[in-house]
Amino acid sequence: MTKNDATKHISLSELNDIALNFSEDEGFEKVLMKYKISAISGFCIGDSMLDIGCGVGALTKTLAPKFKYVVGIDGSDIKILKAKRYNAAQNISYVCTLFENYAPVNPFDFIVSTNVLEHVDDAAAFLKRLKSWLTPKGLLVMTVPNALGLHKRIGKAMGLIHDFYDLTNADIQKGHKLVYDRERLKNVFINSGYQINHVGGILLKPLSHKQMESWDPKIVDGLYEVGKELPEYCSSLIIVASL
Repeated sequence: MTKNDATKHISLSELNDIALNFSEDEGFEKVLMKYKISAISGFCIGDSMLDIGCGVGALTKTLAPKFKYVVGIDGSDIKILKAKRYNAAQNISYVCTLFENYAPVNPFDFIVSTNVLEHVDDAAAFLKRLKSWLTPKGLLVMTVPNALGLHKRIGKAMGLIHDFYDLTNADIQKGHKLVYDRERLKNVFINSGYQINHVGGILLKPLSHKQMESWDPKIVDGLYEVGKELPEYCSSLIIVASL
């Protein structure tokens, strides 16, 4: 196994450690997930969906009514247990597995993965692997944190950030391997043999999670709408690709 092998991205125990310390169903991460779901839902196509890194299944369950057959996979058994308990539906199967150990019986029409790519050592190898999991007319949709988001630009102007592309302590604690801007994200998909259908942003976020947790939801809704016009400044990036 080489150093750059995508299968080395993270271990089961590391995923459970992260699950115990960081949760997408609490605090401002839960708010962010709401907007990610809103941004992703408009691209859903076909009868089958695979959610890679499904976490506790919030996105999986919300999008499930759009499909006949849905699979959510995650390497953390802590998160999969929560998904089965709180976000189950008749057409959803949750599987505790690392992506490199997963072998789908049939390809999927729609593959979604929120905030997984930044955890992978070899993103190109990961994306090339997913090509065989996608139907010929299917779509692959991913989100990643944006290295050039407004809150990071403000942090750099304040002297709190010296290089947008350095991994912060929070990045390291979450198991991040690389940070992405729009061009870096597009290039890894193109170099992996995909056609780019759309690259956009999700939520204009001027301050930290903690600072925005108490904000009026209407203000944050407004920032989400304005962010559609300023994708390069948004907190997260979304990319939609096809074969």
